[in-house]
Amino acid sequence: MNFRETGFRAVYHHFCVVEATDKVREIMGDLPGANIANAVLVYGYYDRDAGLTLEVLAAAHVGDDGLKYAAGNDEVSLKLRIDAVEEARLGVCPDEDGKMAETFAEKLEILKTYDASEDIEETRKMDFLDSCRDPYYIDDVMVRLMKDDLQPEDCWVRITGLGDHYFVGTLLNEPYQDYGRHEGETIAFCVHRTEEGEIFCYADMNSPARVTAEDLADGSMLRDAVRKFNADRNEANLYDVLMILRDSLVWVPCTAVFSEEDDARFKKMMEQKEDNVEDLVGEQFTAHDPVRLIPDILQNGEKYFFPAFSSAEEMGDYGDNFSKVQKHILEVIPLARNNEKNVAGIVLNAFSDPFVLDAGLFDMIEGMKSRIETA
Repeated sequence: MNFRETGFRAVYHHFCVVEATDKVREIMGDLPGANIANAVLVYGYYDRDAGLTLEVLAAAHVGDDGLKYAAGNDEVSLKLRIDAVEEARLGVCPDEDGKMAETFAEKLEILKTYDASEDIEETRKMDFLDSCRDPYYIDDVMVRLMKDDLQPEDCWVRITGLGDHYFVGTLLNEPYQDYGRHEGETIAFCVHRTEEGEIFCYADMNSPARVTAEDLADGSMLRDAVRKFNADRNEANLYDVLMILRDSLVWVPCTAVFSEEDDARFKKMMEQKEDNVEDLVGEQFTAHDPVRLIPDILQNGEKYFFPAFSSAEEMGDYGDNFSKVQKHILEVIPLARNNEKNVAGIVLNAFSDPFVLDAGLFDMIEGMKSRIETA
């Protein structure tokens, strides 16, 4: 077998042996046992900048008595890009007893720096995307840009995130036509299967109708767009949500934190009224120092989310425990991005019709043009 026959999953995160072609012998150099080797032991990983790569671990010999490999060299890092050996014979080496992993543990630990996020790893398991993938750059897929009055155009997009029924990625080349998106910008795209079974990725690049600030004021347009998307999760409905969200004010639940001096004054006031709590009704407390507002964070399993709501009423009873602060979504995104919990995204209307704005879409929202009509 060779790489063209096996595809990337045979080598990705697997030990393999590759025959010692002239190119391989150049790489092996002075590895112990290189002079008598007829193969090389490698481990496959993915470098998003350089593509699918094989880390050379040791010179090897494959014969009637099976696979034997020499000692490696932890002092140097030798790499084979997969396109350099795509026609060389290779075999997968199941490490059932864990001996290889133990022997080359130091090298494998270094390669962990190339590990991707859970979402990206999940997309690499999606074999239905394989017909759209670059064989060497496995996170890069061909996406068909579609817009009224323009011809469909295929562009390379690097996957950067995974949402509910959609993908997020970065345009890797400049479209020939004016789709309103450019190389280096983030887009969302979906996958479509034709009646003939053909699979292709596509992005609807049509711009929604313009709105006014009054249309967005009470949050109902955003709420209704989310409900529509949740009922029918197609790309057109997704774009409606994103475009409306781009111009929306949202409500953020926060905990008010006084300075030490103001906190002491507040506690003293409470202590003075301890015997007559009813006297606190209508009492005003004025902070002398700035009050810090700490946004709440929600947790779902091992993931954290920054909550926001289309209106204060959408918080329900949950909101009774917090101060409610209204902010533009473009102000909320940096708060979420920089939160110490490393949030997976912003969850909108978490307790009614939730919509998760994946962190991978933050850049896309920030790069969108406003569609609010101005006088």
